[in-house]
Amino acid sequence: MKDTYRERIKEEQKKLSPKQVFFSEGYRKLFRDLANEVAGEKLEQLLLYQSTEDGLAGWNDGKRIGINIDNLITGSFLELEQKSDSLIGILGHECGHARFTDSALRKVYVQNMLAGVWYPDAPELENEDEEKALNEMDTCLAGKNPVVVPLLTECASYISNLLNDVYIEEKMCSLFPGSIKKGILINRRRNVEWLPPLKELLEGNSDPVSVFLKVLVQYALRGYANSWNMESCEMLDTLNEVKQFVDLSVTADSDLIRYQATNQILLKMWKYFRNLLEELKQECKEPEENEEEPPQEEEPSEAELSQEEPSEKEPAEVDEPPEEPSQKEPPQEEPAEEKSAGEENSTEEDRKEASQGNGKSMGEEEEESSTEETESKGEEEPVKKSDTSGDNNREASKQTGEESPNSSEKENKSETVSEKASSEEKSKEAVGGKEGSKDFSSDSSDEDLPTDVSGNGKDEAKTGKQTEELTEEQLKKLEAAMGEYLKELTEDLPKFIQESEVDETALPELENATVVQVSKEDKEEREGADEKSDLILQKILLDLVSETVDQDMGVEAQNRLQEELDGMEFEVAHNMVKKEVLYKNTFTETEKSWLSAYEASARKVEKRLRTRLLPILENQKERTERRMYLGKKLDMRAIADPGGAVYKRTFPGKKTDAVVCVLVDNSGSMIGHRIEAAKVAALTLYDFCRKAGIPILVYGHHTDGYDHRDPSEETVYFHSYAEFEEDRNDRLRIITMENDGSNRDGAALLFMANKLLKRPEKQKLLFLISDGLPNATRYFGSYATADLKKIKEKLGKKGILFQAAAIGWDKEAIRKIYGNAYLDISSLEQLPIRLTKQLAKLLRRVN
Repeated sequence: MKDTYRERIKEEQKKLSPKQVFFSEGYRKLFRDLANEVAGEKLEQLLLYQSTEDGLAGWNDGKRIGINIDNLITGSFLELEQKSDSLIGILGHECGHARFTDSALRKVYVQNMLAGVWYPDAPELENEDEEKALNEMDTCLAGKNPVVVPLLTECASYISNLLNDVYIEEKMCSLFPGSIKKGILINRRRNVEWLPPLKELLEGNSDPVSVFLKVLVQYALRGYANSWNMESCEMLDTLNEVKQFVDLSVTADSDLIRYQATNQILLKMWKYFRNLLEELKQECKEPEENEEEPPQEEEPSEAELSQEEPSEKEPAEVDEPPEEPSQKEPPQEEPAEEKSAGEENSTEEDRKEASQGNGKSMGEEEEESSTEETESKGEEEPVKKSDTSGDNNREASKQTGEESPNSSEKENKSETVSEKASSEEKSKEAVGGKEGSKDFSSDSSDEDLPTDVSGNGKDEAKTGKQTEELTEEQLKKLEAAMGEYLKELTEDLPKFIQESEVDETALPELENATVVQVSKEDKEEREGADEKSDLILQKILLDLVSETVDQDMGVEAQNRLQEELDGMEFEVAHNMVKKEVLYKNTFTETEKSWLSAYEASARKVEKRLRTRLLPILENQKERTERRMYLGKKLDMRAIADPGGAVYKRTFPGKKTDAVVCVLVDNSGSMIGHRIEAAKVAALTLYDFCRKAGIPILVYGHHTDGYDHRDPSEETVYFHSYAEFEEDRNDRLRIITMENDGSNRDGAALLFMANKLLKRPEKQKLLFLISDGLPNATRYFGSYATADLKKIKEKLGKKGILFQAAAIGWDKEAIRKIYGNAYLDISSLEQLPIRLTKQLAKLLRRVN
């Protein structure tokens, strides 16, 4: 029965849906206790909801946490236990954000990036290529390039979220090594499983930005990239360069370190951004423009001529004609080598005069001249590193001097000192605080942006190549293309690395959400949920299906017992009455709560009888005496005893070959203290026999209670409280017995005798607890008394030891019927003790 019940429980549990389990009262309580334990008292509410459209597995808005039961990660697991682990991991992740994530600082970081400001500081440079890349990025950020800034911001947000997620998960796993850690790790493993190897990524995706971010996710989550079938490639080299920043940021307690690490990673990725921007720009150009590039470069447009007019007039006033044609003429007409050579042969005085006339220092002109010479030869000379250890950003004067040859002259003459200060204050005010210390006044308009959206328009100007401008229509196409790309990038990247902290306006539909109120009280009571969650889940699953299984098994048991009853033969006085077996197997929570009180009463009796009665049965079992001085068998346990007590002796035991049946009168007269005393007595006998290894049967009986003219119209009910084979609900059935109708003791005794006689045990004991004589349809008075005397004699002849415990007012009448089998219970409190002592006495006698 046990194995059958266990297997049926498992089969029924397989039919449970996630909604039935995870929205159940028991699971809500488990989540509440876990949230109370791990959230650090920063949580007010927990929301459980279902949404297949919502891509988020979990989120928090500062005071509330939302867990999506139908999220993709949890849904990928097959077993309910695994799904539960996944949900607990998501809960731990979101509680980690509540404990350790600085939401305000995250917004500051994103806002500064959108404003074109490095926060908390610009990336540190390691080589000349990175300085060139940083200059290009600074140019785009300073000009708030509408194409580049959204790209950098989106990637910066994703990378910073990734680093922060891994950091808070590591913290939570360290603090809560039970179910929280188990859930976080099972989700992390599943997320990594979904990421293809690097070779597959490169073959299936031409976008290096998306590929590198996925490889970065692989490394951040498990410490290495899935590149087992690729010995080396350029992308792995880049990953090796950023590993140090990832390793540092996932263990550092400062959010600023993670944002600075994100900036460093963006710098390393700039080569991928640059290629992407070039591809998008080429796609946005008309096909005929791509075919006619050389002719368009030979002749500058009217817009270019109009922009160059102020710079043509300004050099004329300082009498420096050689520089005018170099800035206006196309590169094909005058090679850069000749121009540089001419400038190198000029005297020191000429250079000073030219510098003063142009409003530039000699050092700046020398640097510009040498740079032009180097680039025209196609060689890459070392570039002087700029100091990034001080302020967060470069000075505006340096930026404007590098972006285009004309912009610096134009603005230095047209903008007064007071106007610059005013522009700087506006820039600071727009960005805020330290982040606004960089002056973007010279690059704030779209007209002054480099025409090359990749940020290297200034380099093309220095080499003498004419930069091709995008038309307004093409620029709009480029912005739209970038928007589509970012949308595709977001959908392509792993969904679990998303902004988990959402605004209230962005929350999913929560009309059907289950709200779990989180309490900050009774902290001691809620501790330990992390370690006990597996056991709690098993209890939840058992509670959810046990009632269904119990009900089904109860119906099956009742049908089986009814078939057994229908096959029995009764004497004429009882053969014509209807008989029905009742087997209760489902109970209310109130009924379950009664059990502890009855068990406490039974334990009081057991405490008095345990030391006196149970040893009687224990001594009848086989026993071995050890450390004896004489004997035939050596006691290997004491073989090294110097005293010589090295023998043992085994005494054969007596098997308690007995079976017990308890029959309780459940008629209407068994009311109040009588039925309560009968419950405790039956429960005491049941526990005693189970501990002694004796099979026991507990039944109750009564009639339908109606006044019938003919016995064939009457129904006798037999209540099965405990069968010989132990069941988990036996005790509940015993303590919930009720009284009703009348009693036809003869039919009940014959029914019990039939069940006892089928048992293989030699000693069969039958106890009857009754408060009076029978009183059923045509079964009362002298007729009933004579019938009971005859049945008692039959029981004795068939080897059944019978004992009748009389607890009612007509004890004398019962004594006359049963004679030496009669037990006078003068006090109801003595009923459990008297019956148990009598049972032990009978057992000792028959053995």
